[in-house]
Amino acid sequence: MSVISALRNILRPAADGPSPQHEQHLTVAALLILVAHADGRVLPVESKGLKVLLGSRFGLSAEDAARILQEAVEIEAQTDPATRLIDRIVSDVPSDDRAPLLALAYRLAAIDGTVHEFEDDLIWRTGRYLGFSDDDLAAIKADAIKNLVADRANG
Repeated sequence: MSVISALRNILRPAADGPSPQHEQHLTVAALLILVAHADGRVLPVESKGLKVLLGSRFGLSAEDAARILQEAVEIEAQTDPATRLIDRIVSDVPSDDRAPLLALAYRLAAIDGTVHEFEDDLIWRTGRYLGFSDDDLAAIKADAIKNLVADRANG
């Protein structure tokens, strides 16, 4: 983030509220957090993956990614995240970015070496609510896991 951007964020009146871009970051972070917790445990590789995937998705520093993840945790703790998440995605994530979002979620789910059935179910249900077919979701999952394996092989 540039110094000018940082100053704009500090000087922006509170009434303006968060930018649409910030809302999208929070929504993506909320989905990734739910996926990481879906199997009842968050491994260190998943915690690290949350920051890395969020940061790489939006070009954020590790500190900014960690801050957004923390903000998403605080916001979602005040509401029922499962029922609000679809509404947030529809509101905050452009339709063209929804398949890549689901792929990102599958990458996080597979980061520990396996996609747990609860993680898979959460992502699948999210995708179905967003209008994706079973075939679409299977292709998104396969591509995401293939890309994760390729990234690991390349270092």
